[in-house]
Amino acid sequence: MGRKTESLQYSLIRQAEYKKNNRTSKATKSNIKKFAKWAKDKGYKMPDQIDVDVIQEYEKALEQHPKRYQPATIHTYLAPICGAVGLPMEQISKPRRTAGNITRGRDRDAEGNKIEKNKQGREEGKDQKYSRLVNGQKVIGIRRAELGKLVGADLVKEEEDWYVRVKRGKGGKPQLQYILPDDVDTVRAIFADVTADQRVFSAEEMNNKINLHGMRAQHAQDCYYYYVEMFAQDPVSKERLREKLLRRWDEGHEKLKNSNYKKWESHRKKFVEDMDDRPYLLRGENLRKAQALGLPDTYNRLALMCVSVLHLSHWRLDVTVINYIVM
Repeated sequence: MGRKTESLQYSLIRQAEYKKNNRTSKATKSNIKKFAKWAKDKGYKMPDQIDVDVIQEYEKALEQHPKRYQPATIHTYLAPICGAVGLPMEQISKPRRTAGNITRGRDRDAEGNKIEKNKQGREEGKDQKYSRLVNGQKVIGIRRAELGKLVGADLVKEEEDWYVRVKRGKGGKPQLQYILPDDVDTVRAIFADVTADQRVFSAEEMNNKINLHGMRAQHAQDCYYYYVEMFAQDPVSKERLREKLLRRWDEGHEKLKNSNYKKWESHRKKFVEDMDDRPYLLRGENLRKAQALGLPDTYNRLALMCVSVLHLSHWRLDVTVINYIVM
């Protein structure tokens, strides 16, 4: 027999799928499930009971949660609920997401040194059985889900450069993760005994709470200073990198070029301008955060773009600065 009445969880997931005209992600389903459990405990069992007041009540519960959820996390938890019931997020009062409150699993001690908040992850990061994963992430720097899907054939060489291929990165797009020359031997050693269709990291290796995002951020910072030093020692390398980045941009925006050439031309021009020799100056929340942490307030624009495109697969400098550099 079929369901006589849809559960709240099932109904919200179905609505979320309908609104997006697509299948919902695991994260969306997980966040809806958490809300549905909370709602059931509060006596809200029917979809038509979920209005702005109920979602606002849930937001307050998230703010008061013992885990001290960050504003970005609260926003992520609320988004699928609002989407499913057709309620604009702007109608929910919530903490503002700013550069100053992005922590990504890290905190700081009295001297300002970074410390892991996650005790289990700290211990697992020292465990020998995770050493391949840790050593690999320190020099590859991709997302956890992407690491878990790598196979032996995903280490590729193009001309003199080595890359780790991510077949489906953020947004479902393929990407080539550039490996710095100093790190090639480490990455090749990790892939050495892995067959073409074999997972590089086993399910057992991936089953942990290690702060892999923190390692991705540290790798981004290491890459930034690698390029700064390169430009100081070899100014000619700047033009080689600009050409490389522009080729990557053109390859990634072929669809836009064919559908809207004028928009493509405008975006391309902006991209070229974003990797010139002007210094990248921090402002507002980013500047205040950098000053509080004793970090620089001026950065090399081209080095940031190299990190953004080649190591993070982003196209915007502000995303790189907020999430990976000033933290």
